[in-house]
Amino acid sequence: MRGPIGLFFGTRPQVIKASILRQSLSKVGQVLSVDTGQHYDYQLHQVHYDQLGVEPPDDFLGVGSGSHAQQTAAILTATAEWIRGHKPSLAVVIGDTNSTLACALAATQLRVPVAHVEAGLRATDRLMAEDVNRRIVDAIADVLFAPSEASAATLRREHPRATTEFVGDVAYDVLIRALPRAPATDSLAAYTADCAQGFVYVTLHRAELVDDAVLLQRVLEALDSLDRPCIFPVHPRTRKQIESLDLTLGARLHLTTPVGYLESVALTKAASAVVTDSGGLQREAYWLGVPCVTVRGETEWHETITLGANVLVNPRDVSTLGPTINEAVRRRRAGASWDRKTYGAGDAAARIATVLASFPMKP
Repeated sequence: MRGPIGLFFGTRPQVIKASILRQSLSKVGQVLSVDTGQHYDYQLHQVHYDQLGVEPPDDFLGVGSGSHAQQTAAILTATAEWIRGHKPSLAVVIGDTNSTLACALAATQLRVPVAHVEAGLRATDRLMAEDVNRRIVDAIADVLFAPSEASAATLRREHPRATTEFVGDVAYDVLIRALPRAPATDSLAAYTADCAQGFVYVTLHRAELVDDAVLLQRVLEALDSLDRPCIFPVHPRTRKQIESLDLTLGARLHLTTPVGYLESVALTKAASAVVTDSGGLQREAYWLGVPCVTVRGETEWHETITLGANVLVNPRDVSTLGPTINEAVRRRRAGASWDRKTYGAGDAAARIATVLASFPMKP
């Protein structure tokens, strides 16, 4: 008899995707889910178990925070110990985080095949932490599941020995199933009377933006200059920076604690525009038909730009942020639309399970 499938994750987006992957993979064999604990704040993490109605992980490694090196090393060590004890026949990892890299490395070193979900994405900045992680994982994984045709083409060119499949984006699977359960927007704490005529939904958390006090201040000023309120659930990293630097916040900025996945879906769907540096929110806005402004120099989700769903604003050129957001709001009012099937049809998890059902796993 072969061992169980190990499903490894550790961050908010991965918890969300693992919720649907676990259901589909259970049709292939026994699944043991392992949460590394890379995100350990309740609002960023545990709330998603509660909202999505999924079982808690079979094991929680509890690695917590640290530098990239410290956190990756801690996850690698803990995952290797888990693998030795449970002897999985396959390790499934998701995305591009420290958990993704460390769990894939641990499995590979112990001769356990690795399947990488959301493989093949590339940034032009090869030294960006997420790009380093995914490139390494793609190089050592045995099965590569691509969210788009373009990412599948990249993988077939770079890693012809691996099994590459275009399956679509598991995040779309989750969104489709979550939409009927999303709460009414006006029931949310951050939604006040002045939001009724339209608001911008904002999330900002990447270190290259929020760790630079000058850039962050300029972005906040640009948001406050808009003619409509901004609902801004603040990531702990961002809040710490705002508080430590005593940054000035205007009345247009409705700061709140991080929201759960269902609340975020509701806010995205109702927003006049979305402003973010999150890859997940870029796609959710794309699927929901809401124009997005991404405050980064680049995005790995190139198709959202090409299709007109997303616009990049480099945080170092923040003078264009306000006008770009206003244009996104205008396009929303005008009924902007685009093809929403670039990342599959919402059956990625099922397609992944079908491929793995015939994949030769470790005995």
